[in-house]
Amino acid sequence: MGAYSYTTVQVEPDGTALTSVSMHPDERVSVLYPRGKNRAQISITHAYAHVIIAPTRATAPTAEDVRVARKLAESFAAYAAEVERLHVENCASDSAEDTAA
Repeated sequence: MGAYSYTTVQVEPDGTALTSVSMHPDERVSVLYPRGKNRAQISITHAYAHVIIAPTRATAPTAEDVRVARKLAESFAAYAAEVERLHVENCASDSAEDTAA
């Protein structure tokens, strides 16, 4: 399956809404972190889905904002490690199948 991204909005009978963005990017993903703009934020865009992550006060982050940013960084690092692990595992499986053929 190719790369794709989408956004859904689910509205409940009581009027509350849940918005979800799902990204399955390829090389066309854009990740921007504007340095030197005196504000903290990161922007991820792919296939018309766009997510911005910023502290509650982008120009004056709190200690809690720092904790959240560190948690996000740890989660992204764990995600990258898992993608790498699965890639190696699948490459090894593909090589074993090629050798057996």
